[in-house]
Amino acid sequence: MKPPDPVMIAAGIVLAAFAIDRLIRAFLFLISYRWKWADPFSIEGPAQIQAEKTYKLAYFSLAAVLALAVFLKGNLSVFVALGLQRNELLDAIITTLVIVGGTDRVSALLERPVSDKAPLPESQPIRIAGTVTLLTPAEGSLEVANKKAGIRA
Repeated sequence: MKPPDPVMIAAGIVLAAFAIDRLIRAFLFLISYRWKWADPFSIEGPAQIQAEKTYKLAYFSLAAVLALAVFLKGNLSVFVALGLQRNELLDAIITTLVIVGGTDRVSALLERPVSDKAPLPESQPIRIAGTVTLLTPAEGSLEVANKKAGIRA
């Protein structure tokens, strides 16, 4: 049997990470209607920190279970992609870790940025002090005007 192509394994890992991220996000979105911790941004105050921790624990736990299932049922292996001798337990741990890390990165790429900064205050009008000299086209270019005014470039 021909060994799998490392590029195809890497592509499979990226696709698996994307699919796992979307599945978990959809699941957590659906359960957010029942449990508030599944949407930590809907909670105000100090309870939000605990809700964020619970959300992350649920996300990474589900990602690890699904990544392990992908390793066992899909033909994805980091050791095979790297051309290393296969150790089933170590390969399962490393491949699961890579896929879970990939789901985290995919999630970060797909999230819209949330600004923690306060909105900028309303802009103030700009005030410029000095003199303005209006020239007619007959008076020439800016260089000629600067010479008349005694300004060196």
